[in-house]
Amino acid sequence: MKTNRLLLALVAVVTLGCGLPALAQAPNAPLGLVASAKSAKIGNSAASDGATIYSGDYISTDDGGGMLVRVGQLSIELQSNSSAHIYRAPYGAVVELNRGSVLYTTPGGGQNVVIVASDVRVTPVLSFADYGRVSIDDPCNVTVQSERGKVDVRVGSESRLVEAGKAYRVRAENSISYRKYLSPDADEYHNYHDHTPCAAYHAAKSHGPIAPGQSHFLYVAAGTAATLTILGVSEALESPNRP
Repeated sequence: MKTNRLLLALVAVVTLGCGLPALAQAPNAPLGLVASAKSAKIGNSAASDGATIYSGDYISTDDGGGMLVRVGQLSIELQSNSSAHIYRAPYGAVVELNRGSVLYTTPGGGQNVVIVASDVRVTPVLSFADYGRVSIDDPCNVTVQSERGKVDVRVGSESRLVEAGKAYRVRAENSISYRKYLSPDADEYHNYHDHTPCAAYHAAKSHGPIAPGQSHFLYVAAGTAATLTILGVSEALESPNRP
């Protein structure tokens, strides 16, 4: 009897001990900070320079506004009339763009940022320092522009490497409506939003849906691509170790 009690007590102690690290990590640690903000919000509150960003925060800007967020060596900027959710990731951060445009700067060889817009996933190539832009033109079309470095863009089963100085308009397969916001990297992510096929939309706009074997990517000539103006891009490129 005593032996059984001792074993039960030992199991309880070990179980509690194993749970301590998880309990210690439960509070949501800061993800980043606001380096610059103008007519911008975190959730429903006005964003100010130096404000803390946490994983899962909803960030947005009004017309004429902007918000530059630093996550370690990453720079993530929402442009005018844009919104996104930002989440922690093992590699740095993942941004789910809901509307408008986001500009990014990555140091290369270290942290990285993934941007998800509609069902298009944009991942800068880790070995290159990169900066570029992702814009939601409408729920079924996303424009991806890489100004420096290279970025991998995936939609459905198709992917393309967008090189420096090039831009592509990407035709999404589905527009997305959310019931609950979760990180796009979460296992249950697809359980909390609905897909609406873009085939009818593309057919109405381009006189035909995407045919089998037809690319989702339309090259945008360099002369027609928007010039990137990131608030902190020159600082980020000159000082990659700046927090």
